[in-house]
Amino acid sequence: MKQIHALALALLAGTTLLACSEPPAPPAPPAPPAPPAGSASPKGFIGREVEKAITEARQELRNGNISISDGFNLNVNGTQVHTTDAGLPKAEITPQGDLLVEGKTVPVSAGQREQLLDYRGRIIGLAEAGMAIGVQGADIAGEAIAGVAGAIFGGNEGEQAFEQRMQAQGKKIEAEAVKLCTQLPGLLASQQALAASLPAFQPYARMTQEDIDDCGKHKTGNGVSVTSN
Repeated sequence: MKQIHALALALLAGTTLLACSEPPAPPAPPAPPAPPAGSASPKGFIGREVEKAITEARQELRNGNISISDGFNLNVNGTQVHTTDAGLPKAEITPQGDLLVEGKTVPVSAGQREQLLDYRGRIIGLAEAGMAIGVQGADIAGEAIAGVAGAIFGGNEGEQAFEQRMQAQGKKIEAEAVKLCTQLPGLLASQQALAASLPAFQPYARMTQEDIDDCGKHKTGNGVSVTSN
């Protein structure tokens, strides 16, 4: 039964997502990627509660400024893609495609604004994909916790069947988490194009090809999280 408890805790731990935001009124951002294959409305209490919190976080992401100065962490099954704040001035991209540095608007052309919106949209898409996986993980965790009593009374055979079912579900979540890595090349290309076009953005372009290469190296581990410091 220790394996069941550990799996439930691991899946719950994989639902973390934090994002910095401040809310002005926006136009609609670029459409995010489709949810993970097989995703559906959560069935369990834990999954439903996590979905409520994530719905609020999603609205904050879309409606608020996206911080690009504080660094971010993408944890995929124990492998981290990490950028630090490097002591840079506070910088944000607004829903309208403005670049703010220390609260002051940086002048941009129409083309640069389009690039800023593309970069912002890709960050939001990555975060929302992580949220969708988190809801799935929370639902499975709730199922694991609810099924513990039944597994106990089912004897060794019932316990083994339950563990196998939960492990199979966990592997599906891990596979979905690895798919997040496929979004990183597009994010890097968007970052590099913006840095080449807009000098004020260059210090904040800290993601590298090495980050992409490291993403998803470990196929199993600690779930998925996307955090902005």
